Amino acid sequence: MTTYLACIKRVKGVNEDECRSLAKAYLACRMEHNLMAKDDFKNLGFKEKEPASTPKPAAEPEKGVKGELQW
Repeated sequence: MTTYLACIKRVKGVNEDECRSLAKAYLACRMEHNLMAKDDFKNLGFKEKEPASTPKPAAEPEKGVKGELQW
């Protein structure tokens, strides 16, 4: 817990990967020692890593005139 809090302080509250991994390890430790109910990490705000080989769909070019607001 103190390592996680030091990480948050070091990055000035930005949700960095390093701090998220520390938080996940801390919660896993609490669950292993029955200090909190066991739950899936996706229910605790951690999403599963997506495989790097997944192709992303091509983005469509923007329509309209630059600076024009569309509702």
